[in-house]
Amino acid sequence: MKKTIIFPLLLTLIFLTTACQAEVTESATATTIPTSTPVAFVTATLPVTNTPQASATASPAPSATPIPPVIGQTTSQVNARDTPSEGGQQVGTIEIFAEVEIVGTDPAKKWWLILLSESATGKGWISAEFVQVENTSGVPVVSIESTNAPQASITETSSSSSTGEAVATSAPTLSLATAPADGDSAQNPALIHTLSKVDFPYFEYSSELSAPEGDGDDWVQFSLAGDAGQEKIVAVVVDNTGSGRLNLELMQNGVLLQSWEKLDFSRHQLQLYLYVGAPYSLHFSPASREMPTYNSYKVSVQLTK
Repeated sequence: MKKTIIFPLLLTLIFLTTACQAEVTESATATTIPTSTPVAFVTATLPVTNTPQASATASPAPSATPIPPVIGQTTSQVNARDTPSEGGQQVGTIEIFAEVEIVGTDPAKKWWLILLSESATGKGWISAEFVQVENTSGVPVVSIESTNAPQASITETSSSSSTGEAVATSAPTLSLATAPADGDSAQNPALIHTLSKVDFPYFEYSSELSAPEGDGDDWVQFSLAGDAGQEKIVAVVVDNTGSGRLNLELMQNGVLLQSWEKLDFSRHQLQLYLYVGAPYSLHFSPASREMPTYNSYKVSVQLTK
């Protein structure tokens, strides 16, 4: 009788214990992973960020090292011009023994390009003849484009081929000025002057010559004050610039006394022993009348004794 009662009670306790464990397990499972909460993806909630593009100016290209000016000193008062020619417009004046900063030269190396604050461009051309420079090897050649300059007008153009190589499309062109005719002659000289030690011992004359067109002859006449037959010493200085050489003749009463041929682009100093009497004439002309030439010259005549 006692065995029958204990067995059913034991089964009841085992059943109740198993049911409690199942309930606790189900509750813990429901609490750990709620099925009603949606799963969120982290990548969907990241803010959109714009990646900045590389700037073209972020890495500046290295600049070329500027060429320092070459220092020179003038040996005479000289005019600065906007082109390397006597026909160029004057843009300033440089005093004698002044220090100049040279930044370029023309292809013929007859003119210096200098820094000039009074010029609108900050630069000006002066004749190399009147500037003393110790070392000119570092002076760069500057290309020139001018329709009225006596020197050659250099125009170099190029284009790129399909292979990337430069192809020259035109050669340098020559453009020379033409000297306007002034109508002077041996009978009607451009200047007449009497040299006198007391009153006017000095005169200066500037002009232009060109060939085969334009003015091809210039005549300058001077007389000597004093007693007839008296000997005088006259200094003649000729400064010639341009693209051609000059011929100079000394004449009296239509007779050729002396001649100097093919004066080049420099300063020529002549000392003449003359006598008081009939007027003397200086005749200037291009050394060649066939080849295109242009000359801008200045002659200074002074009575020294």
